[in-house]
Amino acid sequence: MANAQTAGYGCRQTMTVGNTPATGGQSEFLVQPVATNVAIFKGSPVAMQTAQGNGSLGFIQDASALAMTDGIQGGVGWDHSRANTNKVLGVFNGATFVDATGKPSWTNGLIAGQLTSVDYNTGSANITAFVNTNPVQEYTVRADAALTNASFNTLTNTGFNLNSVGAGVSGQSDSTLDISGVATTGLANYMWKIVRSANVMDQTDVTVPGTDLIVTLNPQASAYLA
Repeated sequence: MANAQTAGYGCRQTMTVGNTPATGGQSEFLVQPVATNVAIFKGSPVAMQTAQGNGSLGFIQDASALAMTDGIQGGVGWDHSRANTNKVLGVFNGATFVDATGKPSWTNGLIAGQLTSVDYNTGSANITAFVNTNPVQEYTVRADAALTNASFNTLTNTGFNLNSVGAGVSGQSDSTLDISGVATTGLANYMWKIVRSANVMDQTDVTVPGTDLIVTLNPQASAYLA
C-alpha cells in the first residue's frame, strides 16, 4: 500500500540509540545576524560556519540548505570531508533574539537575513539558537524515494543527507531524507544513518517514496562522535 503522504518535515526527535529515553541534549549556540544568512528551520541539522565565503567562525548554520551561509555546499552535496566543512552539531530547535524594533522574540525557524537589535541584558545583537546536541539522539524523518532492505543498518558507513527542497512551513523544515540523489560511493561522508522503520501508520511502505524512518547521525559526521 502506498504511503499516505510524501511531504517532508525535517528531523523529529524520538528515542535515543537503544530505545532509551531522550533528553535531546538542548544546547545554546549563536547565529550571526547579517543579511547574508541562510534561513534555519526547526528540525534541520546545523553545523558551525567556516571562515570561507560568507562564513564567520563560532556561529551556526543550516546544513540542509543547498548553499550554506558560509558559501559551502550543503543539502544533498554536504560532505564532512570537504575542505573547511565542519561536522554536524545536532538539530535546530528554535531561537530567541531582539528584533529590529527592540521586541524580544522567539521563533521556530529563522528567516534568511534576520535583522536584530542589541539586547540590553547581554549587550549583543546576536541570535541565541537552541540545538539538540545529544550525539546518539534518534530522529524520525521521511524518505524521498524507495528503499531496499540493504538500506537498514547493514553497513556501518551507510549514510544519507537531509535534502532541503523548499522554504519551510511556519518555521518548520520541510526537508526529506535524500535517498534518490545519494551516490553509491563515499557514503561514510554523509550525515545520517538509517536505523529502522518508524512504524508510523500509513507511512511504512518502503517500496515507494514517503516512508517514515528512524535515523541517527553517522559517527563520522557528528561533531561529538568522530
